[in-house]
Amino acid sequence: MDTVDFVIPHMGRPEMLQETVRTILAQSRIEQVESITVVTKNEHRLPLVEHDKLNILYAPDAASISDQRNRGVAAGRAPLVAFLDADIGLAEDWLEVCAGLLAEKSDRVLVSAMQKNSKSAGRVERLRTALSNVSLDEPVQFLPGRNLLVKRSAHEQVGGFPEHLQTCEDYFYTEQLSRLGELYYTSRTHYVHLGEDKSLRQTFTKEIWRSEYNLLSLAGRTVPVREWPSILLPFWMVLGFVVLVAGTYSRPFGAAGAIMLIVPACLYSARLYAKPSNDQPLPFLLLFYTVYFLARAAGTVKGTRLLLKRKLTE
Repeated sequence: MDTVDFVIPHMGRPEMLQETVRTILAQSRIEQVESITVVTKNEHRLPLVEHDKLNILYAPDAASISDQRNRGVAAGRAPLVAFLDADIGLAEDWLEVCAGLLAEKSDRVLVSAMQKNSKSAGRVERLRTALSNVSLDEPVQFLPGRNLLVKRSAHEQVGGFPEHLQTCEDYFYTEQLSRLGELYYTSRTHYVHLGEDKSLRQTFTKEIWRSEYNLLSLAGRTVPVREWPSILLPFWMVLGFVVLVAGTYSRPFGAAGAIMLIVPACLYSARLYAKPSNDQPLPFLLLFYTVYFLARAAGTVKGTRLLLKRKLTE
């Protein structure tokens, strides 16, 4: 079978990176691993085992995670590339299963595995895992960049990851790949997200950061109809908050604002509650989605300055 170059961009939390590398070296098809390249901006020595397949690429001037990933790809030559975040624990058969699925169809360009809870997973982690696994064993249009096995030729054809994006780069990248062929999300193997959100506070903070580049990531890609609700909802939430504040002077406005803020959380909670992957009660889903949408609204509004800045420089 084709050999694979693993590429891991690293920013912090070296203990999780250590576990990520360990699970790569524990793969049942280790002979298929051509190289493991960690691209880091950390000037300190990383606590990683010495191995002839492991390379550390120091890139202090890398502009983004996308830049780090693209540099890692350029350092290798294998026909397949595996992109992992630096906080991912792979199942032992991850490479065997994903490579086999990638070879099954000539028009399949990417395979990604389902998420599995860690042994000590709390309610927030279990909920986020359920969200990740809503669509399984079927083609999808985009995927998060935590664990992706990609044909190098396809990666080169789309020009790699978009280096102008600090977040949302994985959705932009995988949507571009979907124009070339099939993206497949499988339940036959799995990964554990070691750095998954453990609390609603973490979710709130991270979602603000994650959504800052939402609007900027729309340029240059096809946005499917099913994605438009998630794009428009942050503005709906902002409008609902404004109407709620206006309710300080008029009670009808206050009631309308509260309804505007609650309805999206209710709809999304009801949808997830009915999914087999979910094991959380409805009240907790409502609380989670309220926090989630408020954070995404704050991040999207914060990110409008990035869009305006780019438009002014064009």
